[in-house]
Amino acid sequence: MDIDPERFDDPNRLAAFIDALRWGAITSADDGTVQAPFRSGANVEPYQLTPLKRALASPRANLLLADDVGLGKTIEAGLVIQELLLRHRARTVLVVCPAGLAFKWQDEMQEKFGLDFTVVNSETMKDVRRSHGVHANPFTLFPRIIVSMAWLPGQRAQRLLRAAFADTTQRFAFDILVVDEAHHVAPSSPVRTNKVGQERRGYAVDSQRTRAVREIAERSEHRLFLSATPHNGYTESFTALLEMIDPQRFVRGNKIDPVALDEVAVRRLKSDLKEAKGFVERKVSQLPYTPTAGESAAYDRLLAFTQRRDKAVATDDGSRSARDMATLLLKKRFFSSPVAFARTIDVYRDTRTRGLDLEFDLDYDEIFGPDSDDLEEGKVDQPELEALREAKSSLPPLTEEDVADLDWLSEWGHRFDGRPDSRLEALLSYVEGTLRSHGDWSNERLVIFTEYVDTLRWVRDILRQQGYEDDRVEIIDGGTEAETRELIRARFNENPAKTSVRILLATDAAGEGIDLQNHCHRLINFDIPFNPNRLEQRIGRVDRYGQTRAPDIRHFAPVTGGESALSKDVDLLARVAVKIDQIMRDLGSANEIIAPDLQRQFGGEVLKSRRAQAEKDPIAGMMGGEKVLNAELARLEQNLAESRERLHLRPENLQRVVETAFELNHLPPLELVGSEDTDVPVFRLPNLDNSWEQVTRGLYTRLDEKKTKPRPISFDPQVLKEDPEVVYMHLGSPLLQRSTRRLRSALWGGDRALERVTATVVPGLEESYAVAVTRLVLVGRAGLRLHEEVFLAGTRLARRQAVGEHRAEELLESALDRADLVGVAPAFAAQIAAAWNTERDDGLRARVQQAIGDRAARRRRDVEAHLVDRRETDRARVHEIFDRFRQTLRGALREAEVMDGDPQLTLFEDERRQSERDLREIRRRIDALDEERDRELTAVDTRYDDIRTWEFPAAVIFALAPHDVENGLAIR
Repeated sequence: MDIDPERFDDPNRLAAFIDALRWGAITSADDGTVQAPFRSGANVEPYQLTPLKRALASPRANLLLADDVGLGKTIEAGLVIQELLLRHRARTVLVVCPAGLAFKWQDEMQEKFGLDFTVVNSETMKDVRRSHGVHANPFTLFPRIIVSMAWLPGQRAQRLLRAAFADTTQRFAFDILVVDEAHHVAPSSPVRTNKVGQERRGYAVDSQRTRAVREIAERSEHRLFLSATPHNGYTESFTALLEMIDPQRFVRGNKIDPVALDEVAVRRLKSDLKEAKGFVERKVSQLPYTPTAGESAAYDRLLAFTQRRDKAVATDDGSRSARDMATLLLKKRFFSSPVAFARTIDVYRDTRTRGLDLEFDLDYDEIFGPDSDDLEEGKVDQPELEALREAKSSLPPLTEEDVADLDWLSEWGHRFDGRPDSRLEALLSYVEGTLRSHGDWSNERLVIFTEYVDTLRWVRDILRQQGYEDDRVEIIDGGTEAETRELIRARFNENPAKTSVRILLATDAAGEGIDLQNHCHRLINFDIPFNPNRLEQRIGRVDRYGQTRAPDIRHFAPVTGGESALSKDVDLLARVAVKIDQIMRDLGSANEIIAPDLQRQFGGEVLKSRRAQAEKDPIAGMMGGEKVLNAELARLEQNLAESRERLHLRPENLQRVVETAFELNHLPPLELVGSEDTDVPVFRLPNLDNSWEQVTRGLYTRLDEKKTKPRPISFDPQVLKEDPEVVYMHLGSPLLQRSTRRLRSALWGGDRALERVTATVVPGLEESYAVAVTRLVLVGRAGLRLHEEVFLAGTRLARRQAVGEHRAEELLESALDRADLVGVAPAFAAQIAAAWNTERDDGLRARVQQAIGDRAARRRRDVEAHLVDRRETDRARVHEIFDRFRQTLRGALREAEVMDGDPQLTLFEDERRQSERDLREIRRRIDALDEERDRELTAVDTRYDDIRTWEFPAAVIFALAPHDVENGLAIR
């Protein structure tokens, strides 16, 4: 192709096109250079790259992301999703999460990664049918979707999933499955209690949720399960969860391959990263109060009642260890609030005295059972409540003395309707002294957690009586709609100068997945859950990455010297809260250590403590976290910096690409507006036409429902740390995606305004060069893109000698990354064009073409050799995994057969069916193992078969040395 000396491109403008070309070149062959961190609006920390590195090193990304609460598991999952999409290893993504987190996931993926996800539920199904017809199936219609755990097992969802499975001819229906708060899909804890609360070891039984997620997992190629608390203390439940994540490494039962667990699980604790990443030490302290004489008397009367009931149950059953499970529930409610206690007393009394089993079932189901959210008041994590429902009228009848106590206790509790008890009085004093001064609100904020909705509403009503305006107090409980929950979260996280909310009242429905650390570091536990994992989830709302102040965590404790039973038991709970905090920091999990102790203390041997040695290896090692070395973090940080340099991701380059795209589409330029909180350049987008309107989506917050106030933007990642009101424009943002696509389209589409040739003077250059920018693509079977890169090859102008590869790369950096590139005089352009247009075998054009061919051949050989090595590595990995798994299966089979043949092991019918299914599945897996391994090997070979190569020259750059410009340019 001849070049016209009068049509040389402006070097700054052509540099933008080359940047866009380079950023679109993604390789699957090179695991060292990643792009996902640069296509993220998150402030990515080096430790968050570990899951990404591990995912890229494996043929299939199956990971348990079990980092401590608040370390950014959603960001880690987003990085893996983004990178697999970029590398063409995935196209479809399905996220399964608790209902309250669906819109949070949607917002995070859009704001942090520029990825659009569709939330699918009963409401959105109506919209889908209106827009796409009554037979539309969202599981095949949308490439990236989010569904809730509650909706997934339902008939409609299952019918749509079965149709989606039937419609695909591929082995997998989904490329990536993400399960957030994955402990909710593990089988229920294998503990059963009889009618009077005696425990016996049971067999973990799949729930509908477990079966629904397992079926999807089996049809998904890559699986990312997220949970800071994946282990509930029972190996059987944990291995069932691991089997869903990677069925070629784990099998349900008591056997865990420690090597496989190390490969699949990623867990770091905040304590291990505190020094390296500046996590602020939390402070757990007491909020003192003095129980009144009336409260102590009521608790004494409750204790007398529960002791009589436990004695009656034990006598009736003939066992000293038997207990009325209601006694534990009543104590738990007493420790929450008088009104919660009174309501439970009423339900219990009516159930026991009037035979109102149906009414009691309704109350139980609504609060604890199948009709409630699993996040609300702990059905999953409080097995004694299940036993309470099963016991009912089978217990000994109440005596007259029992009924009299219940009547008295009910009347006592209801006296607090509309008035505070001693703890709430202490809370009000704390609020007045911390959040308010002489009736005026400060900018401090506070989160108050309780287990029970009754308590939450009582606290809210008392706050209103104190004159606290509704806009100062927000509420999140299990019944809060997902979109409303996100609006509340946004208001609470907004700058206190902009929103009036100061107090957030929440049940444990807000304890998972919601971030509240932006402008809040204070949290009060109004009651102490018996499940330590729940307590840590609560604290993790403010003690998480991004918190700049020491988290101030408070719980109630009686003033020293209280001798009443109430003071002693509340003091015990206060000390347990401190103990839980320390254990969670040291070991990462306190559930199996603390929970049985609490249940024994308040319920009288309700659950026996499990033997610790059965749980220590290798699960305890995993839960204790990986020891993160500063040197390792430094290496990851260095790798990230090198990747940024290699991709030329300077803020000026990003800005240049956007400005060039605007110019091509005749749009107004960016407006420099600046910011008081940062020195980096901050811009406002101009008014855009309809074709560009979608790039503004991430500029509006949920609070700006009418979309009237787009936030300003910046191309410098430093803004993430300095001004949260400015939106960082990363490669994955809609603006950069649209701009780079526009420039690549113009580059390859023969845009008349682009000649793809430029010449510029490069300060400091000793010789002048001609360098061609070339795109190299390697494609495997079925068009799978294995490798793509942009390289440079060229020749010296004054000598017939090619430019070395490293020298050519340096030329691009020095010639195109400058912000003040200038073109050359017309005389030099004419001289260059004449030399280029000469049809000689050793002419300038021929030498550049030869350099392109030589460099392409070398790169092709290098990449193909690397792909061969990668294939052999992947094959060896498959053999290693299956050899180890064969041993795991054999061990599991021996255990299952022993259990199946044990005549003394009494299982409920559902347990027996589950164990028989599991035994059949283990035998089937063993019989099919060789076939399964061969299928995996074939999949590996197919990925690297039939490799074809293409080269696409994109542009030519003439880089002139100042010496040649001054003394005359020599071209041979």
